[in-house]
Amino acid sequence: MRKLLLAIALFASACATAPSIPTKPNDKEWNLIAADQQWLETLRKAQPVPSPSSSRKQQIELVLDNTRKIEEPYNAFMRKLTEYYERTGDPRASQALAHEKIILGDQYMNVLSRYDRAIEQYRQALQFEPSNADALARIAAAEKRRYVAMASFANVKSGMKEDDVRKLVGVPREDWIKQVVQNSRVYSVWIYPKQDGGASAVYFDNGVVYHTNWNAAAPPAK
Repeated sequence: MRKLLLAIALFASACATAPSIPTKPNDKEWNLIAADQQWLETLRKAQPVPSPSSSRKQQIELVLDNTRKIEEPYNAFMRKLTEYYERTGDPRASQALAHEKIILGDQYMNVLSRYDRAIEQYRQALQFEPSNADALARIAAAEKRRYVAMASFANVKSGMKEDDVRKLVGVPREDWIKQVVQNSRVYSVWIYPKQDGGASAVYFDNGVVYHTNWNAAAPPAK
């Protein structure tokens, strides 16, 4: 019994002297997190950047490879940042979380052409910063690029190269690009979703447009 009471007393003493975990914003923790964020930015900037003239496949592979290279420090940073934000509600942490969501959204929009996923990330950024102007502007841009517009599509002409088409109507997501090689020639088609549920298509012969079809696929029957 005496030993039990002694153990309880020692435990109570340890609890009384243990440092409490901060539940309010504090510079000590934030400065460490900010240093980690700066290191992560340094790692990002050190990665190779896709060339505008590189193929769609090459651009995607490079971005995915870059992501894999910094995956471990990124995950560690996000865990630390999220835990600190949930515990303290520090507005600096909410700003940093919004920033990270925008970076991820930019990859979905500008490289992968996954506009739905991009919009999802930008909206998550707004949950941390409701008035974030960058997130709001990017949502508008993603919504605009989500479906091909007739006015832009009409400017795609035979003889144009892939880069010309990219500038006019963007590039579709990777699984909406079909390619066949026949007799040393590369035939490909870029498929673009329309707002009515149908799709348009641009056809290439060795990277040069030879045909376009605004009504390549009809909208689903109602």
